This record gives sequence, structure tokens and C-alpha cells, in this order.
Amino acid sequence: MRNPEPITAADIKKKLTPLCGRCGAEDVRTEAFADWNPVTQTWKIQELLDGNTVCAACGRDTEIKWRLEK
Repeated sequence: MRNPEPITAADIKKKLTPLCGRCGAEDVRTEAFADWNPVTQTWKIQELLDGNTVCAACGRDTEIKWRLEK
């Protein structure tokens, strides 16, 4: 799996949207570890994994492409 394109300091102030590298849809999902917080009663993502990324729109494994909003 390729690493995503690097993000510059100027890009941090801009909105990024992950896209499916195959069909261009925004509905992509990736594997992660999350911990349960009993106080807030929510899951908190602790780590994204370098593994399975899937597009829910086309149903295929994909590489994320990033759209940078100005």
C-alpha cells in the first residue's frame, strides 16, 4: 500500500476530503483501533491501521485520494 500524498503546513488550514481512488466517491472506510470512553459513552479512535481501505459506494478495496478544498 502506498503512503498518502504529503500534506504541507499551508494545507492544514484547508479542508481535506478522502475519496475512493477507483470511483471518486467520498464514502471510504479504513481500519482503526478505538477505545471506549465510559465517561462520554463514545468510541475514540486511537490508531489508523495501514490496512484494508474500502469504498462503500463501489464495494472495492481502494487507495485513498485526497481532495483539498480551498
